[in-house]
Amino acid sequence: MSLLLLKKILPAHTRLSLRKLFWLSRSWLYLGNKVYCPLCEGSFRTFLPFGSERRPQALCPRCHTVERHRLLWLYLQEQVSIAERPLEVLHMAPEPILQQRLKRLLNLKYRSADLTSPVAMDHVDIQALPYPDATFDLILCSHVLAHVPDDQKALRELRRVLKPTGRLLLQARLTLSAATLEKPDAVTPQQRLQAYGQADRYRNYGQDFAQRVAAEGFKVEAVEYAQTFAPEDQARLGLGQKEVIFVASPEPHEVS
Repeated sequence: MSLLLLKKILPAHTRLSLRKLFWLSRSWLYLGNKVYCPLCEGSFRTFLPFGSERRPQALCPRCHTVERHRLLWLYLQEQVSIAERPLEVLHMAPEPILQQRLKRLLNLKYRSADLTSPVAMDHVDIQALPYPDATFDLILCSHVLAHVPDDQKALRELRRVLKPTGRLLLQARLTLSAATLEKPDAVTPQQRLQAYGQADRYRNYGQDFAQRVAAEGFKVEAVEYAQTFAPEDQARLGLGQKEVIFVASPEPHEVS
C-alpha cells in the first residue's frame, strides 16, 4: 500500500502516532552520550542533519525537534520558570512534543491553537482569535507569522488577547536582507513557491522583523539565548548559532 493511500485512509492522529513509533524505534540506533535533547530527555551519539540546506546536528532522532524547539524549551524553563508559575498560556501552531510537555504542567492553564493542525486543541484563525481581551500571560508563536496572509492583523490579535503584563515569544526564519520581502502579486501557491521558496509562505522576513512587530504595539527584545551557553553546551544541546527569540511585551495604549 502506498504512502499516499495511507495518508488518505488513516486519520491524522493515527499517522502522527505511527510516526512517533517509527522515530522511537529508529532512535535506538543513535543512543550515546555526546548530545542531549532537553525536550525528550534523550542522550544520543549525534543529532541528525535536517533542512533544505542540510544543517548538521539539527534533528533529534527521537522526538524530531530541531534547534529552535530545544532553545525555546530551555528559555521557558530557565527564564520564564514555566514549571513553577501559574500562567495562562496560548500556544500557536503547537509542536507535538512541546505541547506534550506543557500540558503535563499542572500550574498552567494551557490552550493550543491552529487553523488546521490535528494536534491543536482549538481550530482558529490567528487573524481573528475567539478569546477575550487580556486572557493570556504567555503566548508562544514560532515560525507562524510568515504563513499568515495578514501578519499585522495577526499581531494585533495576539496583542489583544495578551495581558498587559504578558509576554509574546516569537521565532521566525530571517533572511540576511534588511527588509522583509513581500510580493503582492504572488497570490497562488505556485507563485508563492517561486517568490518565497514555499507555497504556504506569504513573505520572507528580513532583519526588520523586530521593527514590524514593534509597529503593532509591542516593545521587542531580540534574545540570542544560545549565546548564553558555553560553546560545548551549545553543541551538546544542539542549539545552533542563528536562532533568536523575540520577546514582545504590549506597550500601553495611548490615551487620547
